[in-house]
Amino acid sequence: MEVKLFRVSEGRMKNQCYLIHEGETGVLVDPAWDYELINGFLSAHQIVLKGVLLTHSHKDHINLASTFAELHGVPVYMSATEIRDYNFSCPNLQPVYHLEELVIGHLKITPVVTPGHTSGSTCYHIGPHCFTGDTVFIEGVGECGINDIDALYDSVQFFKGYFPKNTLIWPGHSFEMTAGKELDFLMSNNLYFMIDEKNMFADFRMRKNRPDPLAFK
Repeated sequence: MEVKLFRVSEGRMKNQCYLIHEGETGVLVDPAWDYELINGFLSAHQIVLKGVLLTHSHKDHINLASTFAELHGVPVYMSATEIRDYNFSCPNLQPVYHLEELVIGHLKITPVVTPGHTSGSTCYHIGPHCFTGDTVFIEGVGECGINDIDALYDSVQFFKGYFPKNTLIWPGHSFEMTAGKELDFLMSNNLYFMIDEKNMFADFRMRKNRPDPLAFK
């Protein structure tokens, strides 16, 4: 199993989207902005696309979902909660559910619904890898509203307990550090993973002097 990271951008937005492939088949996570780059890699390496996984419904993560669904004739997967709460639609859309395994080609994929950034934000666990969208970054956690902070705290606590410490973390954005670090690195370097008390987590996440959420690297 191999992971290809694509760095794509649109204005201030800088995203990391991914292709996970094994043999001649693969799936995309959150494809956006640069169809030629992503599709060119598929063509050059003769990889047959079998599906698109969406972590949540924000525009920078779903930008090319419909394009790949239509041009490659593949299903698009998103949590049922996200589809319902944000009235999301696109061609070939299929709902997924917390910890209910998908099998796409040779890949076994476990959706892990982690609300907070959005109500149906989902991480995808594939082999030793976890694709986290905007729930977890190497450096921190995603934006959330005051009414969603408890959900984000609970999601981080679940994340810490559910995934093996050697799981490789692939977020939707990078701010300072490269993607693909082990969860064990986050446990001792990401402050949100080091805070166990809910009120302290909430106070720190919602502090007034937090960094610019668009300060991508």
